[in-house]
Amino acid sequence: MAEELKKLEIEIAQKLFSIAKEKGIPAPPSPLQSRILDFLFKNQDREVNQKDIEVGLGVSKATISGALNAMEKNNLIKRITSLKDSRSKQIIATEESKETSKCLKVIFDNLNKELVKDISEEELNAFYSTMDKLSRNIRQEK
Repeated sequence: MAEELKKLEIEIAQKLFSIAKEKGIPAPPSPLQSRILDFLFKNQDREVNQKDIEVGLGVSKATISGALNAMEKNNLIKRITSLKDSRSKQIIATEESKETSKCLKVIFDNLNKELVKDISEEELNAFYSTMDKLSRNIRQEK
C-alpha cells in the first residue's frame, strides 16, 4: 500500500513539474515548498519565522531549513530581520512567488480534474474515506 501511494505521489510530482516547465516556470516549487508558500500567504497578516512554519506544517527543523534555503536561492522567499526579535529572521514570500503560485494554482486545478476523470463521486468519497482511515492508522503508530 505504501509503495503504491509513494509511486502515485512521484507520478503526480513529475506531471506537475512537466506542466510547470511547459508554462515557463523554470524552478517550480516542490510540494513542501508549495505548502510553505501557502502557509505564508495564509499568515500574511502576521510575522512568520522558521519555527512557525515547522509547527504549522508539522515538519522537522532540518527539512524546513533545507526547503527555505532552496526557496531563497530560487527567489521564492526573503529572510529579513524580525521587527520583534533582532536575533530571528522573518520569512516573507516574494512577488515572484506570488505570481508563480497563481500559475501553479491553475495547474493544480487542471491536474485535479485530470486525476478524477472517469471516477464517480461515490468512488471519490470512498477514496477520501480510505485516505482518512490510513492517515488515522499511521498517526496511531506514533
